[in-house]
Amino acid sequence: MAFTTFSGPVRAGTVKEGAGMNCGLATLARSYDTGVVTAGAGDVDVAAFIIPAGSQILDIIVDQVVVPGGTSTSAVSVGNASGGAQLMASVTTTAGGRFRGTATAATQLAWQTSTSADTTVYVRYTVGVAAGVGRAIITVEYIQRTDSGAQFPASA
Repeated sequence: MAFTTFSGPVRAGTVKEGAGMNCGLATLARSYDTGVVTAGAGDVDVAAFIIPAGSQILDIIVDQVVVPGGTSTSAVSVGNASGGAQLMASVTTTAGGRFRGTATAATQLAWQTSTSADTTVYVRYTVGVAAGVGRAIITVEYIQRTDSGAQFPASA
């Protein structure tokens, strides 16, 4: 199996224009795996990946797949700057499982990414000082729109 790379938004549907238009944009996703992070390492900040200019983030999902042991804690935040939480405020993931941040007006506005440049997505993963390790997989689902942010081209 091979990968295919598209340079622009992917539309699907049978009617491209007019009142009966039924085309929509494909949902895309990028994931970042923190790997095993030893407790007490402090904040691990990483530029996880880049999404294209004009994209709209639909969801941010955190899967805590290795739970820190003992009384250790773990937390994840996602931003558009190193150490930031513009896209998802810090979520405590100590219990393990699947998590999503609380949506606010500010985070939802930030999900309408820049129309002038690609957006680098940063992940901050923190494991507390107690014994144990942690690991999380952070997935950002988005739709790629045109660089201007338009969802549909002016002409097909």
